[in-house]
Amino acid sequence: MTVSKHKMKILEEIIEFENENTELDFKAIQYDKIKFENLLKDLISMANAKTENDRFIIVGLKHKPNGERQFLGINNDFIDEASYQQLVHNNIEPELNFDYFPFEFKDKKFGVFKIFGCIDPPYMMKKDFGKLKAGESFIRKGSHQTRILRKDIDYFIERKISKGYFNGEISVYTHQLGNKEFNIKHIPFKDKPSEKARLEITKLIKEKEIVENSNDKNLLFKGLNFNHSYIVPTPYEKRNLETLKENLEQLDKTYEDDDEYFIYEESANKFNFKIFNHSEKYIEDASIELKIDKKNIFVCNKIISKPVKYNHFLDLHSSPTNSFSYENMNYPTVKETEKEYIITEIIGDLKHQIEQDVFTVPLRILLNPDPTEKKAFVQIKIFGKNLKTPITEELILIF
Repeated sequence: MTVSKHKMKILEEIIEFENENTELDFKAIQYDKIKFENLLKDLISMANAKTENDRFIIVGLKHKPNGERQFLGINNDFIDEASYQQLVHNNIEPELNFDYFPFEFKDKKFGVFKIFGCIDPPYMMKKDFGKLKAGESFIRKGSHQTRILRKDIDYFIERKISKGYFNGEISVYTHQLGNKEFNIKHIPFKDKPSEKARLEITKLIKEKEIVENSNDKNLLFKGLNFNHSYIVPTPYEKRNLETLKENLEQLDKTYEDDDEYFIYEESANKFNFKIFNHSEKYIEDASIELKIDKKNIFVCNKIISKPVKYNHFLDLHSSPTNSFSYENMNYPTVKETEKEYIITEIIGDLKHQIEQDVFTVPLRILLNPDPTEKKAFVQIKIFGKNLKTPITEELILIF
C-alpha cells in the first residue's frame, strides 16, 4: 500500500507522540498464528469503538502507562495482509474493513492496521475460534477493551436510525425567500350582489311610487312589460311596483348563493406559501400542519363554486355543485377546535433545491369584520418519514 507524504507525517506523529486512546492501540509484537485470537478480538473492539474516525493499531511499539515508549519494530518476517484479511473474513461479521501495511520510521519497520468505514456495528464473531464464541463482541473505550453491553447496542441502533434522518435546512416563506408576512384584505360587504340589487330595487320602487302617485297614466303603465320572454329573466326596471316589493322582501334568499360565492370565494384571501429544501437530501413522505387562532380569522373548509345563473322571473334556480370539483378534491383538510383552525396537507417527497407551493389549491381565508388585533400567527409543523422531530416554522398574517 502506497502512503502519501501527508499520511506519512500523520503516522510519524502518532507513533512518536500519541498515547493510546479509543482510536489508537499499540502492540509490541506482531500477531503471529498463535495470536490470531487476540487479533480478532482487537479488531472487533476497534471496529465497535464509538467514533466516526479511522482507527489504528500500530505493531512494533511498546507503550507504557506513563507515556514512555520503546520503538521495537518488527524484526521477523512481515506477515502479509492477505493472511489477516482471510482470517477476518472467515470469522467476523458483518464485513470489517481494514488495511495492513509496513511503515518505516526511525530505521524501524512497523506494522499498521488501519480500520475504517465501520458503518454497521456491532461487529462480532461469526463462529467459534479458539476461546472466542460465535456472537461474542467487544468494544474499545479509551485505552481499555470490554465486552459489548446492552447500552452499547442501544447506542448503535440509535446511531443507525439517526444517520438516516434529515438534518438539512428548510425555508418557509410567502412571496420570496425571507418574507414571512401575508397581507389579509377586508371583505367589501357593500359590494355583495344582494346589496347591489337592494340599492337598485329600492331606487326603482321610489321612482315607481312617484309615478303611481302622479296623474300621468302613461307613466303609470310604463313599468309594465307585456312582451317579456318567459325564459330570460325580466330586468328589474321592467317589473311593476308590486313585483319589486316582493323581490325586495325575498332578496336575501334570492341572492343567498350569489352572496356566499362573493364572500367565500371571490373576496376570500387565497393563501399559499412556499417551501424550499436547501439540503442535498429529500424529506420523505412529507406532510404539513398549520394552526391559526380563530379570534379574527375565518378559514373555509371547502371551495364555494360559482352558482348557476338565477331566473328571477320563472323562479328557476340550480344550486352549485361543490363535491367533485378539482379544487375541492385538492383543497387542504381543514378542521377546527374551540380556539383554532388546524389545516393539513400531504406534500409527498420534498425534493431538494426546488421551490414549491405548499398547497395544491390555495387556502381561503377571511378576516372578521371588526378584528381586535392587527395580525395573526400561523404555526407550522413539517413532518416526514426521515425527520426525527417535526420542523417548526411561523408565518404572520397582517391585516
